[in-house]
Amino acid sequence: MTKTPKNSPGQAPAERRSSGLFNASGLARQLRVSPLLAIGPATPGPALRRGALIAVPIGLALIVELGLGAPTKGAVATGALLAGFPGLDAPAGPRSAWQAATAPLIGTAAALGVLSSQTAPTAVLAMGLLGAAAGYCFSVSLRLAIAGLSVSLAMVVAQGFFLTPSDAWPALAYVTAGGLLQAAWSFLVWLLADRAREDEASGWSSRAAVAALRSHFTLASSSARHAIRFGAALAAGVALYRILGMRDHGFWIPLTILFVMRPERDETYHRLVLRALGTVLGLVVATAVAEAFGGSDLVVIVVLTVSAALSFGLLTVQYALFTAAITTYVVLLTDTLGEQAFHAAGQRAAGTALGILIAFLAFVLWPNPGEGDGRLAERPAGSPEAAAR
Repeated sequence: MTKTPKNSPGQAPAERRSSGLFNASGLARQLRVSPLLAIGPATPGPALRRGALIAVPIGLALIVELGLGAPTKGAVATGALLAGFPGLDAPAGPRSAWQAATAPLIGTAAALGVLSSQTAPTAVLAMGLLGAAAGYCFSVSLRLAIAGLSVSLAMVVAQGFFLTPSDAWPALAYVTAGGLLQAAWSFLVWLLADRAREDEASGWSSRAAVAALRSHFTLASSSARHAIRFGAALAAGVALYRILGMRDHGFWIPLTILFVMRPERDETYHRLVLRALGTVLGLVVATAVAEAFGGSDLVVIVVLTVSAALSFGLLTVQYALFTAAITTYVVLLTDTLGEQAFHAAGQRAAGTALGILIAFLAFVLWPNPGEGDGRLAERPAGSPEAAAR
């Protein structure tokens, strides 16, 4: 069997067309969410099976942390959750490599989130800089962008808990350990089941990545504009919940921004609607489970594990349901740490609404060339947008 040669971000779009979301080397194509009540672009069956597989380390960590009362309080499971998204599309071998590479970055972001949360200016600055870096990853590939978003998400959550500086080292250790647990599980799956596969390309080329980053270092690139817009929006979200004094659940503002903003205006607006619907559904489910079964560690662990599996499985299948699943996970986990789901539901809904507003205004204030008047801007060759054509 002849393998398809690896493609680089500099190749012409016609050379990179293939079936599915990713080409043979694993270079991510543009992922657009499906309309409400529609399914796609990924096939549900394989996506859900892979999601269930990736959720196994999370379930194991939850058993130890919640069921056995470990002092980590869900930090290891959270690290495993965040590390599950990088390389999500890939076979087990490349997925393990992406997860192992991203795990220390996720842990570091969590530690920096703890340290930067001590003052509002440092929290805003750190979130803005990391958000801009994550947004610029779109200039290379969607797979790298997802890794960047996972790292940023670690900082969003860590800042939102307002921990003391002494918690920075434990955050680094526990979250990194969770990420490495996820990578080790993927490696085990590769060793026992996927080792004979021939499509094990990682989709990574350092030379191509550097070339793509350089070529997009201009405001004519939607990826560069997205980096600035994304970082500024996340910083604004952090600043807003600090100003409003939303210490307990304010991080839902930047959390919403992180999930919905993409380089294209129309795609972002589409996600805004689906995010709102999914959040409401997730809040209802999580609150109902917390109120009915909050005293049962077994039920909570099962629901959290299923929510994680659905988060991975539905990301490329139905964005509104993905949002509902990840909302259920976050709300239910924080409820086990003492933040009652029922009393906090309104604040979380308000945070989601404010995050949606900021993401909407970001494109109103600084649209991409051509989007302000309804025309499609020309995308640079090699951009994720061009790859989708």
